[in-house]
Amino acid sequence: MKAKCIGVALLLAASTAWTPAFAADLGGDCCADLEERVAELEATTARKGNRKVSLTVSGQVNELVYWWDDGVESNVYVGTSGFSSSRFRFRGDAKINADWSAGYYIEIETVSAQVSGTSASDDDSSVAVQLRHSTWFLKSKQLGTLWVGHTSHATDDIVLFANGGTGAATAANYNVAPGANITFRGSNGLELNDIFDFLDTDRANVIRYDSPTFAGFTISASWGEDDMWDVALKYAGEFNGIKIAGGIGYHVERDVTGDNGSHNLGELYPNVDFEDVRGSISVLHEPTGLFVDFAGVHREFDDPRFDDFNYWMIRGGIYRKWFAIGKTSIFGEYAEAQNSGNLLTTTGSVADDNLRRVTYTSADGTLYGIGINQYIDAAAMELYAGWRHFEADLVELNDGRRVSVPTDDIDTVYAGARIQF
Repeated sequence: MKAKCIGVALLLAASTAWTPAFAADLGGDCCADLEERVAELEATTARKGNRKVSLTVSGQVNELVYWWDDGVESNVYVGTSGFSSSRFRFRGDAKINADWSAGYYIEIETVSAQVSGTSASDDDSSVAVQLRHSTWFLKSKQLGTLWVGHTSHATDDIVLFANGGTGAATAANYNVAPGANITFRGSNGLELNDIFDFLDTDRANVIRYDSPTFAGFTISASWGEDDMWDVALKYAGEFNGIKIAGGIGYHVERDVTGDNGSHNLGELYPNVDFEDVRGSISVLHEPTGLFVDFAGVHREFDDPRFDDFNYWMIRGGIYRKWFAIGKTSIFGEYAEAQNSGNLLTTTGSVADDNLRRVTYTSADGTLYGIGINQYIDAAAMELYAGWRHFEADLVELNDGRRVSVPTDDIDTVYAGARIQF
């Protein structure tokens, strides 16, 4: 015991700057002092709850600055990216036997000011800490994985496949792009995200199953929120220097009407049940770095007043390592959203301050832009910048006549960084 206490004392003296007076006070209770010190450290240190379930902490910060111009007003805002928001996550895994394992996944989003929600009159938008995932899973290597809780639908991210290193700079769901809440001047309140709306499936309280991967293919299915369900087929593979990733899914929502609706499809389709087919594919030629991405959505509504909604996007560029710090992705993008039918009734002011009802029989949107995404490998960081131009093509039913509605275009310029940990 005496030798053990002397060894402990020497260890503590080497690792901490004790004064000689304190170091000389070595009685027979030195081990009790050490145990007290360890208990104090345990009480102030983050640690996993038990030794059976692992704990992995990770996350990212993605903040940007963007300039917008709606043809009448312009401004510069700072906030959190909607494409890939700031967040932190906890994941735990526990091995049951050679085939089965279990675990959990919790992800929290931190929003300083959501840049997809800022407007001409609001530069703060939603400042919030909010839940993205809270779910447990049971996994079999042979049978697949079952998830239960608040998490992704089977079709979540299925329009976002991208092998070209565009990373945090851009994505196919432009309804969360910087400036997506800016209003088209002359449209009686129509916003960017009213036309480019619900392009990626959100998260909800669901039960989801993911199959094991066979020859690069994975099948998923989910159900939840009373009457929401979907199925998806995804693929990832590589051959002859060509890297391919993609997927297609079928998504149904039958509980949108009323207060319990999960997704209010903006101004164009308020409280309407729907179903859609959505998907994307990304192809990268690794020897040259050339890549092309394509995404699309076809949506049908359970309301005879509304015609089908169609959206497609194409993006291409080059992804290579020109600098020692990391790869660079340079890209161009183009997208169209086509909404036709008796789409919208709003109220807008006219010269005599009376209110009139406006019905758009057609509301189409077009965007194009360019961007760059630079990886800094040593810091797990991406620097990005870009420009986008948005146009609206509106047709109004006025006294029984179809009349084109002139609107100003919207331009945005953005720059930011994502750092992962």
